[in-house]
Amino acid sequence: MFKREVTFEGMDCLADEMLSKYSHAKMQSQAEVPWTYQPVYGKYTVYFGVVIIFIAFVKHLCFLCIDRRTLKNQNSKGTGFLGSLFYTLISYSRYIAYQQVPAKVSYFTSLPPSVGSSLFMVVSSLYLFCYCLVPHYWYRGCSGFGSPPLAVRAGIMATALTPFIYVLSGKSNMISLLTGISYEKLNSTHQYVGVAAFILSIIHTIPFIYQPLQEGGTAALKAAYNDSTYYMSGIPPLVLLAWLCMASKKWVRDRCYEAFLHLHWLCGIAYFGTLIWHINKSLDMQDYMWGALAFWATQLIYRMLVKTTFKPNSLFLRSRKGDLQKLDHNSYQITIENIKGLKWKPGQHCYLRFIGTRMLDNHPFSICSIENDEHLRFIIVPRKGLTSQLYQELDQYTATSKKVYIDGPYGGTARNIESFDKVMLLATGSGVSATLPFLQTLAERINDGIVTSQIDFVWIVRDASNINWIKDQLKRCTDIAKDYVKVDIYVTHGSNVEKTTVDAKNNLSDDQLEKSMEISSEISDFSNINVHYFKPDVKIIMRKLYPTLKRRNMIVSSGSGSMKSTVSQFASSFQTKIFNSDLRNEYVEEVYLHTESFGW
Repeated sequence: MFKREVTFEGMDCLADEMLSKYSHAKMQSQAEVPWTYQPVYGKYTVYFGVVIIFIAFVKHLCFLCIDRRTLKNQNSKGTGFLGSLFYTLISYSRYIAYQQVPAKVSYFTSLPPSVGSSLFMVVSSLYLFCYCLVPHYWYRGCSGFGSPPLAVRAGIMATALTPFIYVLSGKSNMISLLTGISYEKLNSTHQYVGVAAFILSIIHTIPFIYQPLQEGGTAALKAAYNDSTYYMSGIPPLVLLAWLCMASKKWVRDRCYEAFLHLHWLCGIAYFGTLIWHINKSLDMQDYMWGALAFWATQLIYRMLVKTTFKPNSLFLRSRKGDLQKLDHNSYQITIENIKGLKWKPGQHCYLRFIGTRMLDNHPFSICSIENDEHLRFIIVPRKGLTSQLYQELDQYTATSKKVYIDGPYGGTARNIESFDKVMLLATGSGVSATLPFLQTLAERINDGIVTSQIDFVWIVRDASNINWIKDQLKRCTDIAKDYVKVDIYVTHGSNVEKTTVDAKNNLSDDQLEKSMEISSEISDFSNINVHYFKPDVKIIMRKLYPTLKRRNMIVSSGSGSMKSTVSQFASSFQTKIFNSDLRNEYVEEVYLHTESFGW
């Protein structure tokens, strides 16, 4: 590239560097945008994140208090003006938040499925990039006057985001503790902050390339690169951050998750080290890095000592015995005994690592049992990778045992499920692992003075034989809770979405019909359990639930992405019962949605 002569107030930016007029212009430029003033952009980037976390913390604290008060004052008929205002504001927020972004838009833009999460990212982006791009100057009159202000503030803001990236990466993290939002639901925010830091890093890089090229062509850029370690040291963290962002996309994780996972944390460590090298104590930016390291290390130590086999108890560094057993032609269960000291709540999951079978894999499974069972039970439908290999090993035997390391539990909901009048549990296939513990917990406590007075349990399965997975648990729940529980099971295999049981049965093969009738006869004596032989429309199921809403309602959904999307859309529309209650003379206070998904 040829040199372009760039002048400032009649001075050549390269040839007149020794003039006193040049020195005076440099001092004036530094006075207008002082080098030492730039760290303020990092501070206000952190303040923005802290304010968001504080708002989420206050919301979490409010709901904890509300759930506790509801359990203590079950006969209370109202919440007063402030309470009504609070619930109305929450319902408007949920009306927006539970809406779903079109699947194609979400796929191509990498926006999360929730409209609420997507709006949060859009608003955050507007703040970050307006704060970076709008104020002051982008460039100085000459490169000799100092680093371009745009480049400096963008770099500082990217560095200030680093602690949030590392905090959000942990399964046990401070933000989850304060807000009650489990780590897997924060994963999209973790990815978003990483992308924001990457874009800010690009903005940081461009002026350092553009201005030397404008003033002296490629020779000036080469000289700047050779003379300044900042140029050379900035390339590795930029490349690593680009890789971390691109490899985190869903289509990459779906195809090679284990390779992604191990490369991700290795590149994360490398990015941290190379960024410290690039910062080189400039403007005290290393303080953000040490802050990130402190949070990261604390989270890892807590996870090791509380959640994994490093926990200082009788099973320190020891594996547990996991019994694997086939349930039917396409599913199996894992049962782990000797879990003394391990506590968990409905909807939580554990990561399991099997000795001798893909030791590097640490796979999440929903816990399909409650603490009273004194064992961990997991129901698995094999897909690929670890779950498929374990199933193949079971082909030769109906049961086998393996040594297992447990990491967890994680996830679940921070809300007290016993404080809701009505609980609606919807699942497809093995997603029932997440919803069944909610049913069991409520059924066990139904006569102990809890608020819950109605439980709707909906389960959509492919084969009638799948009902055997949880048949005994369903019988116990209906025996205890009786009319408080209503169970609807839909068997879809062999049916063509007919609306009547008779027509649907006609589409089953003889073997399938025999199995179906056998299952039906076995559970026919169970009260409040209905088995339907057709593929249901989830929209119709949700419409039927709408008129049955009580004062405080909770919806739990686990299973396919399509069902999760449909349930979320209806949970959004249900909010109209709250902010339109005066028009309809209905008293619905809350409709809360909790979804379980391992699609991150």
